[in-house]
Amino acid sequence: MSTAWKVHTLGDRDPVAPVEDVVRLIDLAGTSTGAAYGRSDVVEALHEHQPAAVALSPAGELVGAVVARVSGPDAHVLAFALHPEWRRRGIGSALLRRLDQEVIHRGACRLLAVVQAGQVGEDAFVNQGFTHLEGLHLYARDASMVPEELALVERFGGTVPADGLWESMKGFSAAKEILDRRVVAPLAHTELAERLGLRPPAAVLLFGPPGTGKTSFARAIASRLSWAFVELHPSLLGQGVDGARALREALSELGRVDRLVCFIDEADEIASDRAERPDSQPLVNELLKAVPMFKSRPDRLVVMATNSVAAIDPALLRPGRFDLIIPVGPPDEVERAELATEFLAAGDPAEVAARTPGFTPADFALVAQRAAQLAFDRALDGEVPAVTGGDVLQAVALTRPSVGTASAAQFADEAERYARL
Repeated sequence: MSTAWKVHTLGDRDPVAPVEDVVRLIDLAGTSTGAAYGRSDVVEALHEHQPAAVALSPAGELVGAVVARVSGPDAHVLAFALHPEWRRRGIGSALLRRLDQEVIHRGACRLLAVVQAGQVGEDAFVNQGFTHLEGLHLYARDASMVPEELALVERFGGTVPADGLWESMKGFSAAKEILDRRVVAPLAHTELAERLGLRPPAAVLLFGPPGTGKTSFARAIASRLSWAFVELHPSLLGQGVDGARALREALSELGRVDRLVCFIDEADEIASDRAERPDSQPLVNELLKAVPMFKSRPDRLVVMATNSVAAIDPALLRPGRFDLIIPVGPPDEVERAELATEFLAAGDPAEVAARTPGFTPADFALVAQRAAQLAFDRALDGEVPAVTGGDVLQAVALTRPSVGTASAAQFADEAERYARL
């Protein structure tokens, strides 16, 4: 889902916002980050090209800024300002996320911010995991990664997902509730879990038909935890002994990164039943050793996904390998009504839900485009440009569900046989 603003790094070449504009915004906002730093500190840091990020409106207006100075292992936030008309839109959190990446590249391991009580933007520090220290209201948080960890994550094509991905997962309320309670919450509240003797999950297998959001859920979990996310593609690992070696080396290196979600899609490509596919034996054997080793380190989660859990080697499905085996099926009728409300405002949600068994969120997005095309064609002929309920129902009739009857039946059977929640 796009936002009405964009965050940019304030670089030393072709800056997106002049120093004067940043200072002017700080004055307009009425406060910088605490009384510890003045305007001259900010100006000096900007001229020295210290880490900084800005947010611009669609019209190019400067609506947010954050400036820091790196000193040894720490990065001190000198200024944090939001335009009065652009507050409460998530800009502050986005600025701090971008700043986090910039200070890591400069070798810093911790962000420090002196914040006056009640200051505008204070919620952003809390939302981004800064710890409140009594007395001076000093907010401190370790950077999400040390530079070496960031380099590893980026080498494998990973990133720290943006906020809001969890909330954007529509039409999967049942799976979302299970993942929230069984996966996210224990990892986010480790002290409470440990007090009760609950071991947070470290390896999770998601299964369900194509298009049911397994990859999106894995990325959303990382977003909700503010952890890094790396996807290992089975096709790039290879097969046989070479593939096993590549998998071992990848998991060994990624195991050095704290607060990481490692996602492997199409798990059946590297973890197929050895009785059915003898060529998969080296990879399965490696997984049997590598997953427990990856699990032995805290603050790491490996998520594997497959369209058919029955194709996975039985040895990997035994307790002790995956902590949880979670079914992620197509939206039910209640969830489809939620998707209809989200995508098809012109239609009746209950009627659309009744006519769309097997439809996934991607199918609803396709229906929305087809309904809009029908309305567009009429508008070209001179009719009033508006999508109608009839357009929606016609578009539904033109769309084939991603999850057919046979696939739905297979999923229901596998959910009954294999789920471990």
